[in-house]
Amino acid sequence: MAKKTPSPAQAWKRLEKHVLQTLGEDAAGTYPEALEPRALAFPHAFDDTPLLPPDYLAFVKALGYRWLSTGDGALAFPPPRWRLHLSQQMGEPERAWTEVRAEREAGTHPYRFVMFASHDINDTNGYAFGPSAEGGALVVWTVEDSLPVEECGAFPEWLEHQLRELEEALARHEAGEGEAPEGDPLGLEGESLPLRKKRPQAKGPEAVLAAFDRTEKELTLNGRKLGELPPLIGEFSALEHLWLGSTGLKQLPRELGQLRALKRLDLSFNRELSALPPEVGQLQCLESLNLRATRLASLPDELGQLPHLRFLSLEASAMTSVPPCLFHLKSLRTLDFHAPAIPREQLEALRQALPDCAVGIYA
Repeated sequence: MAKKTPSPAQAWKRLEKHVLQTLGEDAAGTYPEALEPRALAFPHAFDDTPLLPPDYLAFVKALGYRWLSTGDGALAFPPPRWRLHLSQQMGEPERAWTEVRAEREAGTHPYRFVMFASHDINDTNGYAFGPSAEGGALVVWTVEDSLPVEECGAFPEWLEHQLRELEEALARHEAGEGEAPEGDPLGLEGESLPLRKKRPQAKGPEAVLAAFDRTEKELTLNGRKLGELPPLIGEFSALEHLWLGSTGLKQLPRELGQLRALKRLDLSFNRELSALPPEVGQLQCLESLNLRATRLASLPDELGQLPHLRFLSLEASAMTSVPPCLFHLKSLRTLDFHAPAIPREQLEALRQALPDCAVGIYA
């Protein structure tokens, strides 16, 4: 029975095991898929999927983006964003670089080559996929000084040859002739942006907010028993309408003040809400504020800084005097009170201070 030929991934793993046993952990590694250069060579990215043969895709699916170094021999498979960056720096055979560069700067360049492996990126040396000169099938090209120069055949045959050369370099090292490896042969991590850490999965009220897009202009959460409003609310910078009636809120986060586009805020029937943060004074676009049926006994002075507030409901509040900030709300047109404990003379003084506002008093 004929011996089964190992797949490219199996052949790589077999050599990698030998390399690690012989040279130690600095001789092999994997690049994170999300790793990306600090800046792309050109701002216009391109879809390289049509230029990636199935054998290569199966290889990176099985192994990720691996690298090996024997000290005097190396091979590395850059992750997607680095693959894109290196491909942008390559020229094209029989074309002037000035023409290629102009197309890439304009975003009109029809890419025909994508660099997928390297041993030295300083001068953009390595290997690229591109169409064969004999029929157009995707083959591996040697890249020297930023230019594809020679066809090397299909991916499996090319990789077999590369692994054979690495085995020979490893054998020289075992014979005492090689140099010790120094880690990642391309040095990608030092030239990359910091990896973004994944947020832990949200729970409770934060999970409710996390389900919405940060570009939402309206959030209607009336009746949901949140208990608290997470600081995450500050990330919804485009929000114009926020409905939080009957949500069991007891307090509000300072991040509420980051909603600079907010026009309507409903906090009604949160019967344990006893204070507003001073950051409400930062809601410079706020036009309507509903505080009906809350435990508010006072309002922060900063509320008086809202230049566009036209409607304010304080029905069924716990106030025993008129908050001083109300006298500064010159744009107010409707103010609903239901606070029989407030002295009548204070309410009359407020009416005189706000002659254009309809002050509704419910005794």
